[in-house]
Amino acid sequence: MVYAPDFDFTKVNALAVEDDAGGMAIIGVMMRHLGIKSYINTTGEGVVELARAMKPIPDIVFLDLNLPMTSGYDVIKQIRADEKLKKVLVIAVTAQDADVEIPKCRAAGFDGYIGKPISRSRFPRQLRRILSGEPVWETY
Repeated sequence: MVYAPDFDFTKVNALAVEDDAGGMAIIGVMMRHLGIKSYINTTGEGVVELARAMKPIPDIVFLDLNLPMTSGYDVIKQIRADEKLKKVLVIAVTAQDADVEIPKCRAAGFDGYIGKPISRSRFPRQLRRILSGEPVWETY
């Protein structure tokens, strides 16, 4: 993995919502490697409740768009409607067609987009940029 200089990832609290075992493993391993405290939800159901229960609430949510019980678009509506969570960074993570999904994600209120497969070498830099307030809308 590439080192992301001058950023203390150990202070980051994250939630990954991902139903694919491979995708979940990759993002989980990368977050652990960086020292990020992370939680995982595999269905999309109960995301708001889980995020509200996290101490502290998440700094960032990685949200797959295709989930078995709901869609990422439904979940972000719930997050943005919740007074406690509405300002949490939410990043779409998907393998769907970026030309179609990026405009939809922007309109839905996502803070960024990272296309799958997630790059192990780019992820730390992408995350540092996102957490520093820089928008990241990348297809890979």
